[in-house]
Amino acid sequence: AQARPNRFVTSRSKRAPATMALFVGTLLATSAVCTSGFADFASSIPNGNSVFKDGASWPGVGHLSAYGSGPLNSFGVAFKAVKYEWTKELCAQDSDGDGQSNGLELGDPACTWTRGSSPARSTDISHPGFADSKTATADPTVASTTANTTPATTTMATTTMATTTTGLGGQILISKAGTIAPLESLLSLLLSILVFQNLLGR
Repeated sequence: AQARPNRFVTSRSKRAPATMALFVGTLLATSAVCTSGFADFASSIPNGNSVFKDGASWPGVGHLSAYGSGPLNSFGVAFKAVKYEWTKELCAQDSDGDGQSNGLELGDPACTWTRGSSPARSTDISHPGFADSKTATADPTVASTTANTTPATTTMATTTMATTTTGLGGQILISKAGTIAPLESLLSLLLSILVFQNLLGR
């Protein structure tokens, strides 16, 4: 007797290539969408295609994973909050708390970059979503101001007048040191001298 072919095995073997082709097609389509999404996001920030961390390229800038997908890092959260636009506020923020603004790390320290233009700097680009990734480039917007304050010194000439004379009634008229006697005191002094001389002349 001739053995009947197992219809289940035959149908399974026929469906396998089709299933594999569908799986590969879905995988490629998903990869294309992710790549397209990364490219769009990368073009929305300065040097989006040149972000490095620990010497390795990090195309998924907004994610904890270098190649995207999964949880967002601190920069990704901030980027999403502004609807994936490079704003002055996002540029000035320090998303990862490493003491450097997002703009400084991505080569736009003055926050003047616009989509399609060239950033102010395209080298030494660090990751704005990880605190252990920092650029060695100094922030040119922070002006180093050195306060050269010399205290003003005013030299005041001290005029000392010390005049002692004996007036009427044996009074002694003395002008205080460091001050100039008022006009009334001078007149009184002259009058006393004249009266004294007049008395001596008698």
